[in-house]
Amino acid sequence: MRTPHKILSSSIMLALFTTLVGCNDNDKAQVTTPQVETLPQVEQPPLAAQTQYRVYPYLQNPTHDAMSILWLSEDDQPVTVTVEGVGTFKSQPVLAKNLDYSDGELAYIHGEKNFGQIFAHVAKGQAPSLPYQHRIRITGLTANTQYTYQVGSDQPEPFVSSFTTAPQTSSATPINFVVMADMETEPESTQKTVAWAANAKASGGWKLASDPNTYQRQYLVDQTQGYQQTLKYAASLSPRLWLIAGDLVEKGGRQLDWDEFWRHAAGEWGNMASSTPILPVLGNHENYWHPNAGGYSAAAVRRAYDKWESYFELPDNQARDPRHQERYYRVDYGPVTFIHLDSSNGDDSDASKDTNLGLNGAEAQVPDFNEGSEQWRWAERQLADARAQGQIIFVQWHHMAYGTGVHSLVSGNAGIVNNEDSQSGLPMRVYHPLLRDYGVTAVFSGHNELLETVTLDGIHYWDVGIAGDGLRGPGYVPTTTYVPFELLPEAAQATHWSAHGDADEVWQGQRLVAGGKHYGFLHVKVEPTTMGQYQVVFEPRYSLPVTDALGKATGEFKTEIYDHVVKVQVQPKS
Repeated sequence: MRTPHKILSSSIMLALFTTLVGCNDNDKAQVTTPQVETLPQVEQPPLAAQTQYRVYPYLQNPTHDAMSILWLSEDDQPVTVTVEGVGTFKSQPVLAKNLDYSDGELAYIHGEKNFGQIFAHVAKGQAPSLPYQHRIRITGLTANTQYTYQVGSDQPEPFVSSFTTAPQTSSATPINFVVMADMETEPESTQKTVAWAANAKASGGWKLASDPNTYQRQYLVDQTQGYQQTLKYAASLSPRLWLIAGDLVEKGGRQLDWDEFWRHAAGEWGNMASSTPILPVLGNHENYWHPNAGGYSAAAVRRAYDKWESYFELPDNQARDPRHQERYYRVDYGPVTFIHLDSSNGDDSDASKDTNLGLNGAEAQVPDFNEGSEQWRWAERQLADARAQGQIIFVQWHHMAYGTGVHSLVSGNAGIVNNEDSQSGLPMRVYHPLLRDYGVTAVFSGHNELLETVTLDGIHYWDVGIAGDGLRGPGYVPTTTYVPFELLPEAAQATHWSAHGDADEVWQGQRLVAGGKHYGFLHVKVEPTTMGQYQVVFEPRYSLPVTDALGKATGEFKTEIYDHVVKVQVQPKS
């Protein structure tokens, strides 16, 4: 069970008395007897029972006049929410039936390798109980205004945080947000480090190759520590929004992996989601895993989607299939429009048009993204409308279209060793002409678990898959040393930058003091300048583990910005 944040309070006892002080000829003070008035005793209503949270309150679906507050509790008792200056609301809890556990998950909880002590309080052999979902939609708010809210405001220790509404779309308001991907949370991340190959420059090789001497080198901290630090750094920048370009969890159908995600986002390890709305898209891992029916089977995808839909409240996309809801959506936030697309499934009959050859979209009820599909037509309408309104447009999907990692190989089933990938991001290139024609500023993706970027026809494509899981290099060593750089268009090759190839490691003895691949995120600032123009600043940021003289991590980190800050002047109006 988790203890909520405390709010400070004080008790004041009132007594009315009069003290008259005067001076006589002998300069002796005369003091009257205090007159004390006894106030009537008002019986106070009893405080509500203290809420025990499975997931702390977190924010969803921000607009200029509304915000949603969601949380999960251990019991079914309604909870009072007070928003300062607005009013008091009462939740109506609903049993979260889809957040169930498999037998294998119970074995992990009670096993010897539960190093992160997830659900350590649960009795031996027992499963965590199903939690209760609470959702409060606060409407009638003022644009671009901060509000303090208390969940359990009638309890001894209410949960206290704040949110800020979106600016009006017509306002020239500066905003900032963070983008990350591929944290792929799971309890197994604790005490689990990842391979951490360096580029081949030191051994006289190409910068996008990897040094064979470092193929098996392990990163300095485990994935849990790395992701905790990523969120700590991101939260320090007070972002208005938190974008996640997919692969939030390792297995979308495994409940423990979602529990681990919320331990970081709205739980014992961090609470950025309590003050910063999450805008996520599904990655391939959000469509993955069923305890009995296989990885990307229709049953696995449905189980995983049910968990996704339980946690997130995202804008309506008017999709005909209700299970396509919350897979793609639009958010307007001041001068910016965010178009979020689902890159999970393409044309199942054509590998060159499909990003997941193991997933049958029709059976699993996953929308096609290709030209002419319902999702495509929706995206085109939103892009046209945003452009007509003079918005700055960002697009987010999971599969990096123009990268150099394992998922930038040609789409096919021949295997990575034969330089084909069954989950290639190349099919998402079908969107490039559409994005170019509507003046999109940037596309945010992940999937390759790299930090890299290219610019093509004025569009900045970013892979930000370094939140807290793998720290890969281009290609997929040691399975294959092939790097699909020549598959990039020439203009993309000319503008390519990656942390692997361009941020060389700097060592002092056994201590890494600068450079290299690390866990981090992209910080984006949208700033009005003059004459209706904006400057968009892309800051790739990372945390460098501090080590001792023997190269061992001390638990401290240095917060850094890679030497590739990109500044773009945007004229949003057509």
